[in-house]
Amino acid sequence: MALRYYMLETDDVPGTGIETDQRDLPRDAITKALIFDCAAQVNGTSAGTRLAQTAQVDQFRIGAAESNSVSAIDGEDLDAYNVLNGNYTFLDTSAINNQRLSWGYVYPLDPFMLGFNADFSQPFGISGTVARTIQFTYAADIVTDAGLSIDLKRMAIGCIAKTDGSTNGYTAWLRNAFTGATGGVNTFTDVPQPGRLLGVLCFETSAAADITVDLDNRTTQSIRAQAITIGRKDVLGPVYTTMSQYFNGSYEIGAISDEGFSFWNLGLHNEVGPLGMPSGANIPTDMELRTSTGAADAIRVYTTTLNTNV
Repeated sequence: MALRYYMLETDDVPGTGIETDQRDLPRDAITKALIFDCAAQVNGTSAGTRLAQTAQVDQFRIGAAESNSVSAIDGEDLDAYNVLNGNYTFLDTSAINNQRLSWGYVYPLDPFMLGFNADFSQPFGISGTVARTIQFTYAADIVTDAGLSIDLKRMAIGCIAKTDGSTNGYTAWLRNAFTGATGGVNTFTDVPQPGRLLGVLCFETSAAADITVDLDNRTTQSIRAQAITIGRKDVLGPVYTTMSQYFNGSYEIGAISDEGFSFWNLGLHNEVGPLGMPSGANIPTDMELRTSTGAADAIRVYTTTLNTNV
């Protein structure tokens, strides 16, 4: 395998306000992963949460410059995807004014390119004929979020690509952000074609850990349950988000699950047979994710797919 490992950006330094920048992806190679290396300084005397720090990059989008965005995910959600799938990314925080902050994200366009078990030999990634840019939007520096205010933000971007062979697909996220409702109201999220469904990434404002009254167990949680449907009929599930947390695990030595994140793994790293589901077929036109809600809370769900439109 002819491997390339280099920087798309040595250090991008945004202004103090909300700002969107972009960089070109390799035209003559298959991009397997992008590594975002972020640093800043504390502006004050408070240390924010992991979620607040990783939200300083508001969103990443692939292919956005050509008005054909094929994938989009928020910064804190990409961090959670890393942690929940075995890549507990380094994060350094501080409550001392002008001290350095460090954090980062891996954007695995090949589903196997994550963590110390990354497999460089798998036939996945995104080619320059499908998407030519990575676009990223920074949050404003002078916005205090959960006790965190920062300045002097900057970000370097590493790229892992191969220059030989072909690709059988790439990781993509379809983002659906909405406000839930009480009483088990259903919200449906598309599972885009073509390809295979690898899993479901979720953020919910009121997770199970936030429910303190026994009689409210599950009923007032942001997400009561989820299922995969075809023709609006359940074909997989329903499951609780806590089941996804227990099955897939949380590799953080803290409480990322308590912060409302979960990943429903549907065959992300199958060693035998095709990745994801449905078994032996591509995603049908009427496949959706059904999310039953229990509170009027902010919710984000991502259908995570192996897009085979290569």
